[in-house]
Amino acid sequence: MGETVDVVYKGLANLKNGFKPVPGKLFITEEYLIHKPNDYFVEEVTIPFTDVVRIEGVMTKILGRDMLSNLLEIETKEGHKFQFVVNKQKKWLEAMEQVLTKRGERSKLMKDK
Repeated sequence: MGETVDVVYKGLANLKNGFKPVPGKLFITEEYLIHKPNDYFVEEVTIPFTDVVRIEGVMTKILGRDMLSNLLEIETKEGHKFQFVVNKQKKWLEAMEQVLTKRGERSKLMKDK
């Protein structure tokens, strides 16, 4: 990405990649969700909001039971699912809602059941 982007919200986040978490920082901009990994990991993940079909706050299961509200799950048009482990899931979802509402794509955000 060569252009400059204005960050709406950012924080530490691990990208779940099978059993290996990829630590780094997650950024929400007006156009993209971007995960920049720490030094020893190479793959940056950039997800344009135009490619997103669903964003949902999910709970981490421990021994088969919902325990922690700390996951953001993103599903793309191509069927790819990304899960990011974050702190303060509610604040992340509020920032996502702000961006999606401004874009006229509020329906992509799944609210609590």
